[in-house]
Amino acid sequence: MNENARAAVDAQPCAHGTLRHERTCPACSREASVTLGYGDVYGALRSWESFDCRHCGMKWESDDSGFLQPEPRARMLAAYGTWTVRMGRAQSAFNAVKVLRNALGLELMEAYALLKHESGIVLTGTSQECAWLKGLLEKAGERPVMNLVTLA
Repeated sequence: MNENARAAVDAQPCAHGTLRHERTCPACSREASVTLGYGDVYGALRSWESFDCRHCGMKWESDDSGFLQPEPRARMLAAYGTWTVRMGRAQSAFNAVKVLRNALGLELMEAYALLKHESGIVLTGTSQECAWLKGLLEKAGERPVMNLVTLA
């Protein structure tokens, strides 16, 4: 089993939407801990990762903004389930479309079609992504609802 496949199987949910798994340290070849965090940081979707080998002391940290890459996102979905953000009738279609365009990188008509879709679902994703979008919509005066679809 390769390192990424093992990480997906061994990832353990931790506090505040983080995952922790063990991986081989590139410096000393012993087990080290990797923590992946993801969520809303002051209105922006951010991710961060830290590596810590308790044997040789090797450490590193990294961070990024926006949606996770497919492999770490799949680990988050497996650990925390798939969620949706659903909108009923918008208080202000203009404000809701503006939020959806900016947050999801959509064209005007795509955002409007998403808002008017009969299902009402404007996002399906990780709990962290949905909480982030829900917060942005609430700041714009909307009343979105976040629901768990599947728990892996």
